[in-house]
Amino acid sequence: MTDRKKQLISYLENCPQIIDTLKICNDYGLPEYYLAGGAVTQLLWNNILGRPNLENVKDFDIVYYCDTEDSLVEKSHQRNIEKIAAHTFKLDITNQAYVYQWYPKKFGSVIEKFSTTRQGIETWLSAFAIGVRMESDKLEIFAPYGLDDAFDMIVRPNRLTMTKNNYVIMTKSFKSRWHNINILPWD
Repeated sequence: MTDRKKQLISYLENCPQIIDTLKICNDYGLPEYYLAGGAVTQLLWNNILGRPNLENVKDFDIVYYCDTEDSLVEKSHQRNIEKIAAHTFKLDITNQAYVYQWYPKKFGSVIEKFSTTRQGIETWLSAFAIGVRMESDKLEIFAPYGLDDAFDMIVRPNRLTMTKNNYVIMTKSFKSRWHNINILPWD
């Protein structure tokens, strides 16, 4: 295990809200789940900058995969998990099996259907393509592009599904909350 991975796990273990959420998702049986994206990366940045763990974190993105359930079931999972959680942090639970259905309307480009949760995470910005889940009481990290961009506070485009316009909008929001990040240009 790399030093950066050990450090990230230490930060995660010292955030009771994240640990609580992971245990609940695990016990609930959410298939192929990960708490991923912004909450993980922004927890890391906050620790690097000496800020409180969840300062400026908007929500916890929880992604999972189940192509045999109705696409509306994800909202009932969200309500059920929020009721169990010992915290009041907003959860955004998304079944990656159905992202292709709403993605064009929300982001303006057509994407292929994902076949796993990990495939969905692979389309995210490298600094945010980090997922964590609980496996036998140990934290498991999935980071297809590694952890360097996140630790080095570098945001670079991932053109697999994102458009330039969406990249600019997202990075402006990140920069307004974490002034120290280095945003690489789209072109």
